[in-house]
Amino acid sequence: MRKLFAVIVYTLIMLLIGRNLTILPRFYLFTTEQQEQDKFVTNLKQDVVKIVKSAPGNYGIYFADLNDPEEFGINEKQMFTAASVNKVPIVAVLYYLDRIGKINLNEKITIQKEDIQSYGTGTFGTQQPGSVYSLKTLAKLALKQSDNTAAHVLAKRIGMPFIQKTIDVWGLKQTDMENNQTTTYDMYLLFKKIYNSEITNQAKTVELLGFLTNTDIEDRLPALLPSGTIIYHKTGDALGAVNDVGIVRNGDKVFFIGVLTSDIGDKEAETKQTIAKIAKNIADAYGKRD
Repeated sequence: MRKLFAVIVYTLIMLLIGRNLTILPRFYLFTTEQQEQDKFVTNLKQDVVKIVKSAPGNYGIYFADLNDPEEFGINEKQMFTAASVNKVPIVAVLYYLDRIGKINLNEKITIQKEDIQSYGTGTFGTQQPGSVYSLKTLAKLALKQSDNTAAHVLAKRIGMPFIQKTIDVWGLKQTDMENNQTTTYDMYLLFKKIYNSEITNQAKTVELLGFLTNTDIEDRLPALLPSGTIIYHKTGDALGAVNDVGIVRNGDKVFFIGVLTSDIGDKEAETKQTIAKIAKNIADAYGKRD
């Protein structure tokens, strides 16, 4: 009996210690704690539903805490036009290929006339062909400036079929690169892999995440977040769609928020504000919880 009692006490102690280690799974000793967590997530989702209910268009939303098993989705597996959000899989596969030695990020590429994509944002719209850039610089331009030429050149260098095959293996089953479609759940899977250094080594993960912060377009998820918040994200715009997906880090709180939209008509500004409100609502809820 003494041995059994000792084992029980030891197990309880280790479970309590493990609760403070994010690398260990969480165990709930009391049903009420699990119920409180479930209630928090339910209320959070209800608040977000209220925000989008009166907004024009359709929304696909996914939220997940990267430290705790708290998550919810709204049409999270419905496919939407990704627009420039699809630049993230392109660059992620580039960094993966660098990690396994199939590509060198310092490789230089000369921009040809046929490579220039003269629409959207970025550096190349006003430049002449013949400029030479490293793959790393093109990746930075594709994410920070959402440069279409940079993303096009990278996709051509890697090969779109290979990009698709790789992300399929990663579990992004509803991301169609050729037709530029994805889901918020797939983007969660990808951003989590990037953040957890599953795509490349730790040093280059920091570099890659750096390309996703303080971008040229900060008018959605980051717009209403409190000072000091860091967000690694990628926006996208298409006819009738405004998107933003990424990871929010504020202190020890780290969570993914993804918002894809469709059929918003000419309500781009209103939709951007709605996305900002969703992010603020979630951040505020966690702030009050502390």
